[in-house]
Amino acid sequence: MSSSPLNFDAHAIESMIGGLSALDIPHISVQSREEGRRFLFAYGYDLDKEEDAQKVWSYHRKAVTYIQEELLSENETIPSKLTDPHELSDITNLLIMASTRGNDLQKWACGILKVMHTFVHLENDLFAQYSSDIQDQILKPILSHIHEDPVIGTTLGPALGPKSIVLKKFETKTFKTTTSSVTKLLAKSELVVFGLLDKVGVRIVTKHLFDVFRVLKYFLENNIVSFPHNIAEQSNNTLYPLNLFFETMESLSRDEEYTSDEIDRLLYKRMSEHNERAVFLKKNNTFSSSEYKFVKFITRRLVRINVTMNDKPHTMTFFYPYEVQIVDYETHLKNMTGMASHEKYKERQVRQARARVMGKTEL
Repeated sequence: MSSSPLNFDAHAIESMIGGLSALDIPHISVQSREEGRRFLFAYGYDLDKEEDAQKVWSYHRKAVTYIQEELLSENETIPSKLTDPHELSDITNLLIMASTRGNDLQKWACGILKVMHTFVHLENDLFAQYSSDIQDQILKPILSHIHEDPVIGTTLGPALGPKSIVLKKFETKTFKTTTSSVTKLLAKSELVVFGLLDKVGVRIVTKHLFDVFRVLKYFLENNIVSFPHNIAEQSNNTLYPLNLFFETMESLSRDEEYTSDEIDRLLYKRMSEHNERAVFLKKNNTFSSSEYKFVKFITRRLVRINVTMNDKPHTMTFFYPYEVQIVDYETHLKNMTGMASHEKYKERQVRQARARVMGKTEL
């Protein structure tokens, strides 16, 4: 970049104070290998250190593999000048090519750097370092309330009794693969690694609609979750409106006993009669179908990790988020088909990730 006091790197400045994500910058401004080394040093890697140099090349290899296997069609290929370390020679050449406008290599070089950047942040996240401890401390308090009965099946709470809630399905959220996380980060321009709030979580499918709310009640009354740690802006309820739910509850006599089937009928009846007053809470997600219905909240748990600092034992503490999804069985079956299905959701994500890596602003 020219040293003139009147020359500014507009894209870099926009990234700092203009709201532009670094992944959406069309080019960078590195003109020499020395500039490239200084750029990478500020980024966090000293190429004079063999360990750092090898780490950068490993991110290059992962990025190339990801683009080729996840984003390209069968007849597309990245030029070997950018994929082969021997042809590329020096990793700073990738930065120089990403700065040289007016040729096809620039587009590919930028795409590789975008994916490398995503891998760097994923693999240097707290979860990458302490995933076992985090998952264990978050999931244990929930799993201690899940019971398997040979006759009744899976229940939240004891197998029998008024507090027992029969579940059609309970599953801990499958650990999001690196590939899946990279795709999600590339697809959402506003998302960064510490904004991935669903790495840990559970998915609960109840037999009845009313039981969805019973699960929430059970979690609170048994102190499985602490609602002050909830991240309010991440909550989602497209399943049944809270205002109509509480109206239905208030209409019931406290002196009578009701089955979940009976309350379900009352809930559906009120919904059909007062649909125009229904108040849902929907967090916008570009890739989710409007047909997908569920209850979701993201809360946090204080995690404690035993580490050694200066040869002395030390306990490191931090809050870590996790997701709880709850849905009734009938809705769950609908969610698995058509545009609401997970496969369609992933297809939409991959298309957007490709568009962003290849330098396009829209699909």
